[in-house]
Amino acid sequence: MFSNFVTNAPFVPKFSDFNLTGEKGKKIKGSVVLMRKNALDFNDFTSSALDTVSEFLGGGISVQLVSATNADQSANGRAKLGKPAYLENWMFSLVPLTAGDSAFGVNMEWDDQIGVPGAILVKNNHETEFFLKSVILEDVPGVGRMHFVCNSWVYPARRYKRDRIFC
Repeated sequence: MFSNFVTNAPFVPKFSDFNLTGEKGKKIKGSVVLMRKNALDFNDFTSSALDTVSEFLGGGISVQLVSATNADQSANGRAKLGKPAYLENWMFSLVPLTAGDSAFGVNMEWDDQIGVPGAILVKNNHETEFFLKSVILEDVPGVGRMHFVCNSWVYPARRYKRDRIFC
């Protein structure tokens, strides 16, 4: 009878709303729209299976916020970076038989030290490339909705010296 009241009460914080220091955590929800290689390409069928295995072992596709307003003095004045966040439900999505868009959720941690995001870093820890169309962030503090148009192939991280950046 009261279980619905307690779980939906606005004054009852969830454990996931707090970080280890006890401060209220801020999450930015987003969506990543990309086009995976299709399953009809026999050469990439094995790679798609390896992508699922690497995802299971924690080597997925990561996205990081890059500050447009704050610098990291310990990194020679480069922009502050957020913590990597990984695409959700990659393992449970089917590889399409034909080319088409796939959307994945992402939840990114944000704090005041990052400030306003001006770019995102994308790292592909899979075996196959994908075509990244866009990244949309919802409810960015002080900004609202942000839309990064990417329209670029992202190859496996081992082929790059640095992570891919999109502004």
